[in-house]
Amino acid sequence: MTGGRITPRLSPRRLELIAATETTAAMEMRDLGRFAALLEVREPDRWPPPLNDESSQRWYIELLRRDPEAVGWGLWYVVALGRERQLIGNVGFKGRPAGGTCEIGYSLLPAFHGRGYATEAARQLITWAFRDEAVTEVRAETLPTLAPSIRVMEKCGMRFIGDGIPEEGQPTVRYAITKEEFMSRRR
Repeated sequence: MTGGRITPRLSPRRLELIAATETTAAMEMRDLGRFAALLEVREPDRWPPPLNDESSQRWYIELLRRDPEAVGWGLWYVVALGRERQLIGNVGFKGRPAGGTCEIGYSLLPAFHGRGYATEAARQLITWAFRDEAVTEVRAETLPTLAPSIRVMEKCGMRFIGDGIPEEGQPTVRYAITKEEFMSRRR
């Protein structure tokens, strides 16, 4: 719980997604053991997943400090369910929707690549976003050389919409799916 509210959790087939709170995001940076205990997972051997450096973690903490009601519109932790609960990565949004659009991102620890976890987590988060009546489109952006990331977007039904905003001087590509497109695929 956070501030009297229950922390959102989503449980697709093989995973549990847990929305980061200011407390969990701060603990993630300070004490990995206590962070793992908060999520009820064993401490990962390696953390955070690729492309989630300290500046990303600080950004999420600041988002939640500025807007405590934004829980869910930031980072979500991905926990694989099985004999043992394992923290395997994260997914999330780059803030609340603006103009009906929100942007999703995802990253898993390399040991968990190629198992469909990123697609499963991204689909669940897209479903969650489209439950908000204000959200009409979900977008994602990646480097054009990250074929597995592009494949996740395509498996989620996203279509290429053009070049993105260069990240650190590198070109990116953008994909998107509308609520209507996503809901028609689920029937």
